[in-house]
Amino acid sequence: MTDLSRKFLAISDETEECISALVFAGMRAKAVSAGLVILRCARVPGGGGWIGLDRDINQDAIDAARLKAVQHADQVETRTGVKAELIVSDDEAVDAIRKLVDGDQTIKVLILAAGSGRWGPGPLVSRLAKGKPLAARPIAVTVIPGDLSDKQLDEIGGLAG
Repeated sequence: MTDLSRKFLAISDETEECISALVFAGMRAKAVSAGLVILRCARVPGGGGWIGLDRDINQDAIDAARLKAVQHADQVETRTGVKAELIVSDDEAVDAIRKLVDGDQTIKVLILAAGSGRWGPGPLVSRLAKGKPLAARPIAVTVIPGDLSDKQLDEIGGLAG
């Protein structure tokens, strides 16, 4: 049974490292009997001036984002046994996080994955490093190295025996 007064939030995106953060969030949610929210932001292209066509393109982007979020949630559930609440937004990531955290007071921790490649840690982690908040109210943020092995992830997430 999950404690609905406490949820972890993790981001589903196109990076290789995001699955590490999602699985870790699932592990922690399971360990403390909390909920898990997975947020996926759709990459909605700018308006082309054709209302009907723009609406169809936007819906396609949202549908594709939802499909990927479901795939990620299935991976988390298979690995941890935790069923996540999925939220798909057409906002930019920072705006979507802010709206979600402001609107759901039960979200207590944001879990992010840091990239380890030549592209750096990623825009959300970089924003935090510059001292810029991701939400209007204070929440804890945990940053997971994106290049962890499954064994290492199990050890820090609490599933290792």
